[in-house]
Amino acid sequence: MPVESPATSPEDSLVAEASAALTGGRPWRASRLLAVVLADSAGRTPSALLLAAVAASRWGGWPQVTRLLDHQPWLDTLDGGRGRLLLARAALEQSADSMALRHALAVPTAAADSVEGERLVLLGLALDRVDARDSAASTYVRAAERLPQLADWLLLRAAAVTDDSLERDRLYRRLTDSLARSRIPWTEAASHRRIGDVAGAATRYLALGAGAEALRLRLHLSAESAQRAAVRRDLRALISSQRGGPEAREVVALLDSAFAPLTPAEELDIGRTAGDLGLAARAVSAYQRAFAGGLGTVKDRYAYATALSRLGRHADAARQFNRVRGSPELAASAAYLRARSLVRDGQVSEGRAALLEIGRCYPGDTSSASSALFLLGDLASDNRHDASARTYYRRLTLSYPGSRFAPTARFRAALIRLLAGDAVGAAGEFDELSRLYPRSDEAGAATYWAGRAWAAAGASGLARTRWERVLAAEPGSYYAGLAAGRLGRAPWRPASVSDFFVAAPDADSIVRRAAHLARLGLAAESRWEYGRLTRTSDSSAERLLAVANSARTGGMASQSIQLARRALARGAPADARTYRLLYPIVLEDALRAEASEHHLDPSFLAALIRQESLFDPAATSAAGARGLTQVMPDLGGRLARALEYPVWDPVLLYQPDVSLQLGALHLQELAERYTHPVHLLAAYNAGVSRVDRWSDRVGVDDPEVFTERIPFVETRGYVRAILRNQDMYRTLYQWAGRPSTSGHLSEDSTGSPESRPTPP
Repeated sequence: MPVESPATSPEDSLVAEASAALTGGRPWRASRLLAVVLADSAGRTPSALLLAAVAASRWGGWPQVTRLLDHQPWLDTLDGGRGRLLLARAALEQSADSMALRHALAVPTAAADSVEGERLVLLGLALDRVDARDSAASTYVRAAERLPQLADWLLLRAAAVTDDSLERDRLYRRLTDSLARSRIPWTEAASHRRIGDVAGAATRYLALGAGAEALRLRLHLSAESAQRAAVRRDLRALISSQRGGPEAREVVALLDSAFAPLTPAEELDIGRTAGDLGLAARAVSAYQRAFAGGLGTVKDRYAYATALSRLGRHADAARQFNRVRGSPELAASAAYLRARSLVRDGQVSEGRAALLEIGRCYPGDTSSASSALFLLGDLASDNRHDASARTYYRRLTLSYPGSRFAPTARFRAALIRLLAGDAVGAAGEFDELSRLYPRSDEAGAATYWAGRAWAAAGASGLARTRWERVLAAEPGSYYAGLAAGRLGRAPWRPASVSDFFVAAPDADSIVRRAAHLARLGLAAESRWEYGRLTRTSDSSAERLLAVANSARTGGMASQSIQLARRALARGAPADARTYRLLYPIVLEDALRAEASEHHLDPSFLAALIRQESLFDPAATSAAGARGLTQVMPDLGGRLARALEYPVWDPVLLYQPDVSLQLGALHLQELAERYTHPVHLLAAYNAGVSRVDRWSDRVGVDDPEVFTERIPFVETRGYVRAILRNQDMYRTLYQWAGRPSTSGHLSEDSTGSPESRPTPP
C-alpha cells in the first residue's frame, strides 16, 4: 500500500502559494497571502515571517520589513542571517543610518561570496552615511572583491569617500569599464565635497555643467552677505538661461529655500520658469507677487492666465486673458483662450458668443480663428445641432485650409453628412480629404470611412476598393483592422517566425548587473547601467534586436520597445519576432490571472498597459498617475480599500502586480457601466462624465462612430491605439479562453463588420 503523505494545513498551502507568487514576480500577492497566515499567532513561524519580510522588501514596504523582523530572536540563525540583512537595508531606506550600521555589523559572517558581498555593501553604505569615510572605503573595496561583477561601481563608491588623492587615483586605475570610468569626474567632485573642499567641489561641478549643484555648494561657503548676494545673482542668471532645462526645477527650489521672501523680480523669473516646467501652482503665486510689485509684461499676464487654466481656475483665467486683449501680438490667442475658459467654467452661452466674436475681430489670425470655429462645431455637436456643427467645420476648411484643424474639420463634416443620410455626398468628401491631405493623420480614417459611405450608398465595389487601399497603406493600423473586418478577413499579422537572436552576452550582463545593483539599493548605478542599453551602438538591426531581447528578458519592456523601433527603422524584418519586442508583456502569468479574475480579455489588458506606460512599472504621468496601468493615488487608495488591502502606501502603485490588480479592477468597474470597449476606454482616459456627455451625440450607438465623435484628439487617438494594440497582441500571443467584460468568451472576429468591435 502506498504511504499517505501527511495532511497539508491551510497555512502551509498559503505559504507555498505565497512563495510561488514571490518567485513569479508578484510580491504584493505574496504579502496579501501571508497576511492571512500571520494573522493567526500559530502561523507566525520564523520562516513565514522571513518570507513576508522578503515579499515586503520587493515592493518597497520597508517599514513593514522592520515591523516583521525587529527583535526577532532567530534573526542571526535562520537562512544565514538573511533577516538581519533585510533589517539593515530597511533601516537605510528609512534613513535610520545608525540602526543600519548596527544590523549590518551583526550579520553573521557567511561563507558564500554573494551573501558576504551583500553584507559588505550594506555595511559600506551605513558607514558612508554616518561619515566613517575610511571604514566605508575599505568596506567597499572588500565588497568589490566578493562581487566582481559590480567591482567597478563599488570601487567608485570607495573613491568618493577616500580623502587621499593618490589613493583615489589607484582606485581609478583599477576600473576597467568605460561607463564607470566616465563617472570619474563626478566622483572627484563628490569626493572633494565629502572631504570638505567645497570650493574645489563647486568648481568641478560647474565644469561638469551641474551649475545648480555648484551654486548650492557655494551657498554653504557664503557666510557674508556680499557672498550670498553673489550666489543669489548667479542663481537668477542660471534660472533665466535654463527656463525649462534640466536644472531649472532645482534652481527654483534652491531660491525658495535659501532666499525667501524673494523680490518681485526674482518671483517674475520663477513664474516664467515654473510655467515652462509645468509647475502651475508655483507659477501662479510667483506672477501674483511680481504683478503686485509692479513688474511683468503682457506676455507674463498671458502666461499667468495659462497657469490658472491648468489649475482648473477657469473663471480667473478668463478674466486674466481678457486683460491681454490689447496686445497686437497676443490679442487673438488670448481672446480664444478666454472663450475656451468660459466654456470650461460652465459659462457656455458666454463662451459661444466670445468664440463668434473671434471670427469677426481676428479673421486673419489662422490659428485663433480656426480654433474658434472648431470649438464652435464641437459645442454644436454636444447639443445635437449637427447641421450647425457642419457649417462651422466647413467654414473652417474653406477659410483656413492650411490650419492644423482643417483635415479633422473636413473629416467631422463628412461624418455628419453621412449620419444625416447623404452617403454619396459624404463619400465624395472623405475621398477629397484623402486626396488633399494624404499625409494627414486623418487620411487613413477618411479612406476607411469613404468605404463605409460607399457601402451605405450601395456601391460595394467602391467600398472594397477603399478598404483594400487602407490595408495596403497601413496594414497594422487601427483602420486596417476595421477594414479587414469589413472585408471578412482576419486582421493583418506579421510573418510567423520563432524568437531567435544573435548572441549578446554583454547586454545580458548589463541587465543582470543593473538588477543586482537595484537589489542592493545602489539605485544611481542601476539607472546608469539600464541607460547603457538604450544607448547601445546602432551597429546593425540584428544587434539592436538582440539587445532589445535582453531588455525584454530582464523585465525592461519599455527599453525593449525603444530598441525594437530603432531596429525596425534600420531594416529589421517586420516579422513576429520583431513585433513581439515592439509589443512585449511583463509578468504574463500575473496579467493573465488578473484578467481572468476581473473578467477581462488579457490581450485587452496588455494593449491598455502598452499605451498607458509602455510596460514601464516606474512610469509617472504629469498628472501624477503611476505604474503600469497609470492609476492615480486617490483612485488607488479607494480600490485598495475595496480589496481590503492589509496595508496601503501609494508606492505600491509602482509595483507591477499591484498596478495590474488595481487597473484591472477599475476596468471591471467601468465594464459594469459600459457594454462596449470604446466607451470603457474613453472613460478610463477622460472620465465618466465626459463619456456620458459624448454619448448624447448623434449616431454614437455605432461604436465606430462614437470613437470618431470623441472631441478630444488625445482620447480619440488613445481609444484607436489600444484597439490596434489589442489586434496585435491577439495575433502575437496565445490567449486561450479569453473572458469578455460581459462574461462570455470572445474570439477574434472575422465575421460581419457589425460584430468586429467585440467587447474586451
